[in-house]
Amino acid sequence: MAHWLDRLLSPQSIAIVGASAREGSLATSTYQLLISTGFSGNIFLVNPKYEQLVDQPCYASLADLPQVPDLVVFVISGLALEASFEQALELAVGGVVMYASNHIEEEAEVNLPERLKQKAKAAGVPVLGGNCMGFYNYDNNVFISFDVPPEKRPGGHIALLAHSGSAMTYLANNDARFCYNYVISSGQETNATVADYMDFLLQQSSTKVIALFLESVRDVDGFVKALKKARKKNIAVVITKLGRTEKSAALAVSHSGAIAGNHDAFIALCQRYGAILANDIDELITTAMLIATCDRVETAGVSSLLDSGGMREQMIDLADDYGLHFTDIEDETKQTMRQYLEHGLVADNPLDAMGALGRNTQQTYLQCGKALLDDPQTGLLTYEFEFRDGFTHYPQMFDVIDDLARYNNKPLIVINSFAFASLTETAVTMTQQGIPVINGIDLALRSIKNFVDFCLLTNQPEVNFESTIDKGKVKYWDQKLPLSAALEEATALQLLHDFGLPAIQFEKIENLTDALNAAARFGYPVVLKTAVTGIMHKTEAKGVKLGLKDAEQLAEAYADLNGRLGPAMLVMPMAKDGVEVALGMKNDPQYGPLLIVSAGGILIELIKDRAIALAPVDTHQASTMLDELKVTKLLKGLRGQPEMDVQALVELVVKFSDLIANFSDSIAEVDMNPVFVHEHGCTIVDALVVTK
Repeated sequence: MAHWLDRLLSPQSIAIVGASAREGSLATSTYQLLISTGFSGNIFLVNPKYEQLVDQPCYASLADLPQVPDLVVFVISGLALEASFEQALELAVGGVVMYASNHIEEEAEVNLPERLKQKAKAAGVPVLGGNCMGFYNYDNNVFISFDVPPEKRPGGHIALLAHSGSAMTYLANNDARFCYNYVISSGQETNATVADYMDFLLQQSSTKVIALFLESVRDVDGFVKALKKARKKNIAVVITKLGRTEKSAALAVSHSGAIAGNHDAFIALCQRYGAILANDIDELITTAMLIATCDRVETAGVSSLLDSGGMREQMIDLADDYGLHFTDIEDETKQTMRQYLEHGLVADNPLDAMGALGRNTQQTYLQCGKALLDDPQTGLLTYEFEFRDGFTHYPQMFDVIDDLARYNNKPLIVINSFAFASLTETAVTMTQQGIPVINGIDLALRSIKNFVDFCLLTNQPEVNFESTIDKGKVKYWDQKLPLSAALEEATALQLLHDFGLPAIQFEKIENLTDALNAAARFGYPVVLKTAVTGIMHKTEAKGVKLGLKDAEQLAEAYADLNGRLGPAMLVMPMAKDGVEVALGMKNDPQYGPLLIVSAGGILIELIKDRAIALAPVDTHQASTMLDELKVTKLLKGLRGQPEMDVQALVELVVKFSDLIANFSDSIAEVDMNPVFVHEHGCTIVDALVVTK
């Protein structure tokens, strides 16, 4: 199927505007790269200063070319570029690459980069850059850049897409363990976004994984469509996202707004659609290498074979940090390994199999490795030992690796414990033979965890949600809600009541007589809260009186609040005992309403115990969110405490997510804290709603 980026990324003819005779110039480097890599199409040189360059004609302008080129590469910048750029658009070229950022000092109201963007969009011509390093197309042997990839690197299955040109060159022009089908430096995205490039890459049969070094998402809808398409095609998307720090949280009105930042929204988006988040550029590319190289695993269990007890202990500690599961191997597996292990070595997983130096080493590691691979709970095997280019204490280990790699279809991953070991040549050879090699236990475990999570993603159901909310009530409340304001608690609680959420009963009063009558109807003990407009966090204002047992205590509490804060108050029954949680919403400007579930009460500020997801969520996802929380141990009856109604909380989370999804255009933040989870049911006792 044709794609609008085909002529940009797979051109049959290329024009270089700004061609030069100067050695080392961007133009010369671009031309020499095309020639040295064997580009088979026509290359046209454009510069009015020359009639001929490198023994071929040089044209004064794009209009003088004998044909309309598929791709125009601009190695010029500024206003001179703008004039030729307009000519390229008039000719309806297939695509444009701009290296320069084109920020110049000028009088124009609209700056040059923005003018170029507007013109390209109007013409419908895709533009890579500006401020980019070009692209490599290994599938069709087209290399557009002023940098140079390593010679004789084979094409592969990693599609690398980076906003940063430096990230492109670091990853694409160094270690040949990482083999690509496409490498794209998208830069300013003048007219084609990350989402567009992803859509193109997902159409290529050579793509097994897309690795993104991402600064921002400029087309959220397109990005979401690409993530959905990738999941449907079982193609991994691995992302290192930049700009994760959050400065705006201090400006949030509610606790929910403060504890969920912009990066949390991006994480929630990735979790919803199965993208893998890598902490840094090393983890990004190593994860991509594993996905591109290894067969898929069918179980999360990892088995490990090592040559050091110390490295085994370090591996166990680090794996625990990352939530990586070492297989609980079966007794039969242990019994098999005992036949080969020297006395004193423990048959367990991870396994240190190194006994006396050189004694039966090859046989021990081969048979123990086979036993671990045979264990039904093993998804993959890692093999750690010390080696360098040209040297290892145990050359026979490489024979063992070859045998184990062919033993069955479970992946074998080789690890050198030392991240700075000089082993590039050996590692490249092994990886290109289908046995990936990773430097450093920490990086290896993080990447393996990502790989396993992706492999098992197909076993996880996608969010399956059908809204049950009353659209008529939504319309009514949308019209009733004030703009850019925090609702009075009475209004917020009434909103929740109207949509079937278990908010506590209340009455708003402005004198003691009404307070006493309300308390009589509810039954003691009761709670008295200030309802004075503008006091959003009542506890901090000492505006809450709990557990009032009789009329005398109520009257005393009323007098205090009235004297300090004013007569407007809420009377409500004292909620039954339970475990306190908090539910909230922050409406992210890019990704929409975020659902937040956390420990409640004062714990919301004391411990970082939270789970965040894009709304809405279904029952499965709500349960998964609760499983992430430490407070769930209390809900399930920690150390003999009674079990709370977790199912009622799950239902509340789902219903609340439906509510905030339907009010995404009008509500900015919601904070329900605390929500008491009882042995039977839940009660929302406090609510803050902030409109847009």
